Amino acid sequence: MKKRILVSQIVTLLLLIAARPESWRLFWYGLGVMVLGQLVRLAASAAIVKSKTLTTTGPYAAVRNPLYLGTLLMTAGLLLMLSSPSRPLLTLFVWAFGAASFGWIYYVTIKAEEKYLRSVYGTDFDKYAAAVPSILPRPSGLAGFFDFSAYSAAVFRKNKEWRGLSAALLLTLLVAGLIKYGI
Repeated sequence: MKKRILVSQIVTLLLLIAARPESWRLFWYGLGVMVLGQLVRLAASAAIVKSKTLTTTGPYAAVRNPLYLGTLLMTAGLLLMLSSPSRPLLTLFVWAFGAASFGWIYYVTIKAEEKYLRSVYGTDFDKYAAAVPSILPRPSGLAGFFDFSAYSAAVFRKNKEWRGLSAALLLTLLVAGLIKYGI
């Protein structure tokens, strides 16, 4: 999906408008999940060489889409932060809308990317896809995250993951403000 970032930003804005976060405990739990997601994204962005090779090492040995796994974790963390224990129906709506939006955006995106990768890498991609899960890693594959030879500072800088980190920080501050001021 070519406009996934814009659509994700619109969905996030709608979630921020609809939600009435109130729990500091859920905020901190959610922040922990968001940090884990950001760490996964940072690792993936230091390993992927986009449009030049089929990356299958590092986090890509554990899961074909570690960037999207990180985004999934960050989304779950945000949804935890936005939860309202005193408003269960609102929380259910926020979670349902967030999960459905994430599911649709990344289902479409992953299918399009896999079609492209299959057209470029053919049977190499087919073998990789058969061996490595799409978005949820098997426990046995997690060792790929600790293959430090797969990471490159130059690749990390080129992939500009600082933008996602900045957005996560801004979201965290916004939700904290919503809780503090009861908005």
